[in-house]
Amino acid sequence: MKIVDIISILKAERIFRRTPSGRPITEYALESLDASIDDEKNWQSDVIKCSNCCIIQSSLLFSDGCPNCGLKQDLTINIITENILKGDKNE
Repeated sequence: MKIVDIISILKAERIFRRTPSGRPITEYALESLDASIDDEKNWQSDVIKCSNCCIIQSSLLFSDGCPNCGLKQDLTINIITENILKGDKNE
């Protein structure tokens, strides 16, 4: 899934300061969300969902792990619409 496909989710995460599963978002992650939303030339980049905190973010900003919780492994790359609002990949 591409950033352009879920820009509304990124904006909602930013406004509510929560991941789709309801976990709080850190200031650093909020800055990352702002960067993803504002950088329209990279909206065709893939998104990643953290398996721990469930934040959905640009794959370009996950180079050092999750910008919200720091998880470095088990990041979901192949996101489908049904997985966006689920808090756990096993639900």
